[in-house]
Amino acid sequence: MAKRIKKISDLGELEKLIKRSNKKPVFIFKHDDSIQESEDAYQEYLDFAEDTEEDILFSVIFVREDVEASDAIEELLDVNHEVPQLILVMDEEAVWDDTKENITADNLIEVVNEFIIEI
Repeated sequence: MAKRIKKISDLGELEKLIKRSNKKPVFIFKHDDSIQESEDAYQEYLDFAEDTEEDILFSVIFVREDVEASDAIEELLDVNHEVPQLILVMDEEAVWDDTKENITADNLIEVVNEFIIEI
């Protein structure tokens, strides 16, 4: 079951998405499609989003196109700027983030098990 990845294009959309994290977890992927490492990580993210059964919102910011939203993440979520970067937001706070080769479908399963699935 393919999930829709929401493209964040401006600051208003980013702020709404962060507010929605009060109801369900949100992944925000910061992507630069001119960097192969980012392309590889993005494919892992897409594969994970398609395969997971969890109720999670998936989003992407193309950092070269959507500079305002990309830059705002640092301030709004108190995370350092990296590309590629994946951030898990819950209750309007970044609870996890990672970058580069650490963004794999297997690692995302572990993140979901640690932060989202209630035991």
